[in-house]
Amino acid sequence: MQQLDAWTTATVINPLHQAVTEGDGADCDAACEAVKTAIRQKVLESYRNGQAAAAGGKSQPGAIRPRRQFSK
Repeated sequence: MQQLDAWTTATVINPLHQAVTEGDGADCDAACEAVKTAIRQKVLESYRNGQAAAAGGKSQPGAIRPRRQFSK
C-alpha cells in the first residue's frame, strides 16, 4: 500500500495540484489527460499481473470463476 500511495501522490495528486495552482486551463486539461493515461496503464499492468499469476499458479480451492459473457 505504501508503494501505491507513493505512486498516487507522484502520478495523480502532484501533477493535478501543480496544474491547478501554477498553470492555466490548458495545463489543467493536459494534466487530467496525463493522469487518466497513467491510471489506465496502472490498471492494465495490474490486470496483466493477475492474468500471469493465474496462468502460472494452481486454481484456488473454492475460488469463484467469473461467468462467461456471450453476445446475442
